[in-house]
Amino acid sequence: MDSERLEAWRCADRLFGEWLEIAPGQRVEWLERQAMSPGARKALERLIAEHASGNELPSSFDQAETVPTPNASLNALAGRRVGDWLLLEEIGRGGMSVVYRARRIDVDFEQVAAVKLLGLAALGSHGRGRFDQERRVLARLRHPHIAHLIDGGVSEDGSPYLVMPLVHGRDLARYCRESDLGWRDRVRLIEQVCDAVAHAHRNLLVHRDLKPANILVTEEGVPILLDFGIAKLLDADDEATRTGFRPMTPGFAAPEQIAGEAITTATDVYALGVILRGICADATSPPSDLGNIIAMATRTEPERRYPDARAMGEDLQRLLSGHAVRATPDSAGYRLRAFLRRRRGWVSAASAVLVVLVGGLVTTLWQAQRATAQAAEAMRQSERAEAARAFLFTLFEAGNREQTGGEDLHVSTLVELGTARLPEIAGLPELHAEMATLLGRIDTTLGKYEQAHRLLDAAERSAASSDNARLQARVRLGLAKLANAEGESERAIGLFGEALDLRERDSQDDPAFRVDALSGWSYAMQNSGRSADAIDRVAAELDRPGPAYTPTQRGDLLLTQASLTADPERKLALVSASQAQYARQRIAPTTELELEAMFGAAYGRAGKTEQSLAHLRRALELVDRLYPGSTRQRARIYNNFGDASSRAHHLADANAAYAVAEQTYRELGDNHSPAFAALLHNRGLLLRDLGDSARGLPLMEQAFALASQEFGANDRRTGLALRHMAFVRADLGADPRADVEWLQAREIARSAAKGREVYDLLLIGTQVALDLGRTREAQDRFDEAEALAKSEPLTLSKVQELRRQTLFGSLESLRGDAKSATQAFERASALARIDEHTRDPQWWRVERAIAGHEERNRDFEKARQHLSSALDALLGLGATADASSVVALRQRLQQLASPVSRRDETPSARGSASVVSRK
Repeated sequence: MDSERLEAWRCADRLFGEWLEIAPGQRVEWLERQAMSPGARKALERLIAEHASGNELPSSFDQAETVPTPNASLNALAGRRVGDWLLLEEIGRGGMSVVYRARRIDVDFEQVAAVKLLGLAALGSHGRGRFDQERRVLARLRHPHIAHLIDGGVSEDGSPYLVMPLVHGRDLARYCRESDLGWRDRVRLIEQVCDAVAHAHRNLLVHRDLKPANILVTEEGVPILLDFGIAKLLDADDEATRTGFRPMTPGFAAPEQIAGEAITTATDVYALGVILRGICADATSPPSDLGNIIAMATRTEPERRYPDARAMGEDLQRLLSGHAVRATPDSAGYRLRAFLRRRRGWVSAASAVLVVLVGGLVTTLWQAQRATAQAAEAMRQSERAEAARAFLFTLFEAGNREQTGGEDLHVSTLVELGTARLPEIAGLPELHAEMATLLGRIDTTLGKYEQAHRLLDAAERSAASSDNARLQARVRLGLAKLANAEGESERAIGLFGEALDLRERDSQDDPAFRVDALSGWSYAMQNSGRSADAIDRVAAELDRPGPAYTPTQRGDLLLTQASLTADPERKLALVSASQAQYARQRIAPTTELELEAMFGAAYGRAGKTEQSLAHLRRALELVDRLYPGSTRQRARIYNNFGDASSRAHHLADANAAYAVAEQTYRELGDNHSPAFAALLHNRGLLLRDLGDSARGLPLMEQAFALASQEFGANDRRTGLALRHMAFVRADLGADPRADVEWLQAREIARSAAKGREVYDLLLIGTQVALDLGRTREAQDRFDEAEALAKSEPLTLSKVQELRRQTLFGSLESLRGDAKSATQAFERASALARIDEHTRDPQWWRVERAIAGHEERNRDFEKARQHLSSALDALLGLGATADASSVVALRQRLQQLASPVSRRDETPSARGSASVVSRK
């Protein structure tokens, strides 16, 4: 279709929507006042005519203007000979063809059939190719419920044609409506259609355009499947897909079909599910298992539907015979919330919108059709569904590859488009609230908090005019998730509580909503220091009587419990239990990502470092694939991998991961959150371990500033950031601010810290004093730490004991007790030995301290050996050549090579005595 006709149809589509809103008595006058091109007026008049006749509107713009044209006279081709057939009368037409009743004239017996001719104007590459393909397709199909091919060819004027049996009957939807069939008879019809489609699937064919209009039911009640014009050969290349030409009927097309993704047998299953839902909508008392079958057939993900029509047909047979069906409930609303909770950052323009919206629209349409006892409500729901369909269509049209140069749109672009169109549905407050909430939750996930606030506030205002408690609950849930994302835990807790209270008012239980809300509430409780209360409530929820949770929902609750649990073994057990639940059905990659991340954290806290890293590496692969842009999911996973790599002594890997996480947070503009402060804190300490305190100090200063702003000056977490900032600053040289900062941290710790934390603080103070050359103060602080260890008593970790022995050796060396110092350094060296070939990352600091001791003893050769060993160890960790400690070690080695330097530069308390002190 050329640009002029396309613009005409766009104009007609817009005006048709306005025409529908006009009162019937005023429509003619309104139409006369509209200024439009002749092409647009013609298109609009056709839309109005089709609406008045009750016929289906064109399923695509390209179908709207093909030859025969809408103005072509009926029976214009009657009397014409096509091959061996004489055309008698027109019996039907579609966007690509016209169908005539015809009589064969080359035989002695009477044979009447249907002849299908391709419209002359559609003889482009797509139309002609599709028609030829239908001929090949029908030639290989023989089934009692499929209209088979009798003849075919090309007429003298070049028009291709197909000849098929003339089926006398009504389309499926009309037949069910006019015959007043019960649900069993309707299901039996679809079961027979499934058998026909299964036959096509066995012949490696996918129909791709299943709809009631393509299924005729004879007067004997036999369904016949027609129109394989856009069937896809599974064993052949799909030219339509490659060219971007994707014929379909939008109301019955599967999400992957609309998005231009791979077409499989599950694509036909989706259409069969939609057809089944449509014809059973007004059936009397259908069983709940019928709804389960429909839900399974129409799931968004192709891999979660029935694999083919045969499997769906078999489940329908089980339903009719009274046996248990294989389909299990799966709430469309839950799929929507799961999509938003684990939001992908970069998806196809079409699928990004369709996957989100279709679930809610399907539910709306189903409810509208079932509400026959409440006509007014049904009409209201129908209007909402139609408006939502139009809303969806405009976004899909905006994301069409043909209009974007073949490029996919970022989901944020689609949210902007949707936000811009929200005023168009302001007259439908409930729909406006639904869509604004949806868009607001996506913006929350994308980190666009200001825009999310505007959308969710608008949703709250629209929902306030409704008495729909479910809608109000969904809006509150969106606001709660936004508060969580912004770190406002107390506000989030209140909003989650309101959402749950509102939802409980509804008589219909919604386990999926409860799981989603409880997971978010638990996260907020954990951030506010009330994990124990959250653990108890989640445990009670798992034991809650009533409708059983699906395996996925139970898996989500168990995973929430795991995130709340501090005990490593218990955490690992809960993650394993959740994995067992998810294993009962195929899980989405986003769920797999959460599992891998949680396993990584659980194994890490249990001290099983290699297992932790294995799971986190898998999480990195998934997050890179699912969230390639700057998203919080990406920042979180890379931060977790940095933590695990640091614990595993893979410092270079840890630094690289922290760098990605830091950059992602900064690109998101999220440089004020507690999570970002913790990342800066951890990376600052890591850079000190890598001998690069010059780069680590600015990060520590920013972490301290954020902690002070977020938690207050006297909070324990602020004190922790302050002591470690002093620790890193002192490592760079004699800066007296380091000791002032440590003393301030000690004052904070007097009321907030105890036990091992105070002990660690005193060891850091000892190191700071040594770095500043204040030997007496260093000794006093070390003695205080030793007294504390004896009075508690404390069980020190291996890292703390290594630090203690190295500090003790340096102090003994400065005091002049060479023997005691040597013994302490030997103990430190033994603690730093992990195995025959591996040393603790702090080995280089132990070697540097020993070098200082040898210099004081005037054994410069040994000092050089230990300094060289320290430099090799530091570089082996991945330290850069310009790292402050690398530069200092090289300079000292050069000085020791000169006898003059040896005499002039005998080490002071700072000198080579700096040692590790890492919490």
